[in-house]
Amino acid sequence: MKIKNYIVLFLLSTFFIVVFFEACKKDPAPKNPYDDVDYDLNTALDTLDQFSITAIHRDIVFPKCAKPGCHDGHFEPDFRTVESTYSTLVYQPIKKNNVAKTFKYRVVPDSSSKSVFYERISSCCFVNTNDRMPQDNIGVALPDDDLLRIKTWIDNGAKDIFNQKATVPNALPQFPWWGLYDDKFPGQWNNINADTNRINKKPELSVIVATGKTITVIPWLSDDKTKVQNLSHCKLLFSYQQNDFTTPVKTITPVKVGTYPNVIWYSTFNTADFLTDTIVYMRFYCNDGDHATDTEYPINNSPSWSKTYWSLYIKP
Repeated sequence: MKIKNYIVLFLLSTFFIVVFFEACKKDPAPKNPYDDVDYDLNTALDTLDQFSITAIHRDIVFPKCAKPGCHDGHFEPDFRTVESTYSTLVYQPIKKNNVAKTFKYRVVPDSSSKSVFYERISSCCFVNTNDRMPQDNIGVALPDDDLLRIKTWIDNGAKDIFNQKATVPNALPQFPWWGLYDDKFPGQWNNINADTNRINKKPELSVIVATGKTITVIPWLSDDKTKVQNLSHCKLLFSYQQNDFTTPVKTITPVKVGTYPNVIWYSTFNTADFLTDTIVYMRFYCNDGDHATDTEYPINNSPSWSKTYWSLYIKP
């Protein structure tokens, strides 16, 4: 009797255990209709124009040229960013040219043949043998596809990240330096504004000149477009005030002499026109014909040393 009871109890227990686990089992999840879609997650959609400066920076000049010690900001062109790449390439004056002086800018929009940047990456021998860029693999060109992309970008206008084309630069005339000559000019060039003739023999201070002496001032003129002989409105002003030339002590219209490219503008005067034991400051003006106002140098915002550099001390 007892054996029957144990058997019945065992069977009941087994039954309830099976029922319990079956009740806890989850129904199978329904099939996901998107499981069979191949997203190909290893392939990203590239929406950049392959001939744009943005794509060229990303794919070529940044990974291949902006390496440590190269064009990483240590020197120009600076290929660290798209913006620095564009601003240090397009219409930027070059610092090294070939023997024939063929080039003027690193990149000239619409002309890869006039762009020294393209010359450096496509030619083996710009100045020296095997000086092709990039220099980490001397003499070995970039892949043809890279060269084509850069050439196409340049020949299509070398546009910026906004698809805008740069305008040709037109700088102001330049004349930061000048020479001072004694009364033997122009028959004999005798420069008297050497450092030894300046106050305390310092190159940034006034030139010491005796009163009653005839001297000539010659600024070193240059312009990016206008030839020196075609500059206009040139004049030399003198003032006892470093920053006030509204009522100059003396004004001279320079004389032009020479033939291109050795043209100079010179102003001759006598130091007796100025007070003795006094510093007289100078300002030079010129216009290249492309700007509304004359270029002035030094200006009030120039560093103090440039104003004293452009000055004379009239010695009694």
